[in-house]
Amino acid sequence: MSSHPHHRDGPGAFTRDRLTLLVYGMATAFGFAVAAMGPAMPSMREDLGMSRTVGGLHFTALAAGSVLSGFVVERLIRRWERRRVFWLGGVGVAAGAALIGIGPNPAVTLMGALLAGISGAAMLTVSQATLSDHHPSHRSVALTEVNTAMSLGSVIPALLIGVTLAAGLGWRPAFFVPVLIVVGHRFALRGETFPPAPREEPTTRRRRLPGAYWILWVAFIPAVGAEWSVGAWGADYLVEVAGTTRGTASFLMTAFFGAMVMGRFLGSRVARTVNPISLLFGTSGVGLAGFLLFWGSSSVVPVVCGLLGAGLGISMQFPMILSLAMDAAAGRSDIAAARMNISAGGAVLLAPLTLGVIADQAGIRAAFGLVPALFVFVVLLATLGRRMDRPPVSIAPSPSR
Repeated sequence: MSSHPHHRDGPGAFTRDRLTLLVYGMATAFGFAVAAMGPAMPSMREDLGMSRTVGGLHFTALAAGSVLSGFVVERLIRRWERRRVFWLGGVGVAAGAALIGIGPNPAVTLMGALLAGISGAAMLTVSQATLSDHHPSHRSVALTEVNTAMSLGSVIPALLIGVTLAAGLGWRPAFFVPVLIVVGHRFALRGETFPPAPREEPTTRRRRLPGAYWILWVAFIPAVGAEWSVGAWGADYLVEVAGTTRGTASFLMTAFFGAMVMGRFLGSRVARTVNPISLLFGTSGVGLAGFLLFWGSSSVVPVVCGLLGAGLGISMQFPMILSLAMDAAAGRSDIAAARMNISAGGAVLLAPLTLGVIADQAGIRAAFGLVPALFVFVVLLATLGRRMDRPPVSIAPSPSR
């Protein structure tokens, strides 16, 4: 039942074994738990008597949990091993989602969001480090596919919550889906063995992550910032600029989230033959073109076409930068993945908030003027990081380089 603890993909075909499928499935649960709060928020605010500010704090709590996790999870992995941290993270995601689902007041739902953020980021750190070590020759493929699984989990809640609201069941049932996913995986795949973290001597542990890694760490901020800016405020743009109703805007935003899933699905195929930096350049160009169409239009059809293009392009920035950063980290996959959560969480905290403040002052269209700059920064920083990640090596690099 368990996978071989020391199995590593060779340079041949990429195989999705049971461990890989377990990691993908649990990533879906986390994607679902995180994304359900968006479409549920109008009903949550009404039910629990929350202001927009208190509603927004739920996303802040998620992001803060992710940042917090990034500081401590690597120590937990050293103490408890990857497998235990992974399953504790999964249980925490299920418990956090359930707390939101049963929460009688904002204090309980905020606690649920914070717990889901901390636990999910810990589970994701183990997932990314595990896939990096388990599939060294196909790292970019595995990291794209796990992000596809998360994106898939994030598209379903909008549809499900629409159905449960229409059926008179309210917004709460959706938050128990992550519980079912986690319990199902625990029942079916609990015996899987995780590859051990690479052994680090005390001197290695004190050695800093290389400069190339930190430049790619910074590149993560505009990449995640662009994704969350469009995801958080796209519906408002549709209402205020394109003149749709709120219900229509929420529905049309599935164009963006659906394009993210499709982009990662197609990208994982392309990543088998194209190196990460080339794929990042190409998809960033597509994303910028799509965004400019969205931003420059005020009628529904071109705005939605722009959302599709933006989603397709943005979809590959996160996995490709992550793949380049894990390459640059040279075997220190646990701490590299943990620190990336600080960068991603920081972007989620800052970007939608900054855009919201500018939108209040100057309007939503002016606020979106920040996003094209984010695309440019992603490409510049990734190029710089890749250039720095050229140390002399005595062994042949893996194909993902």
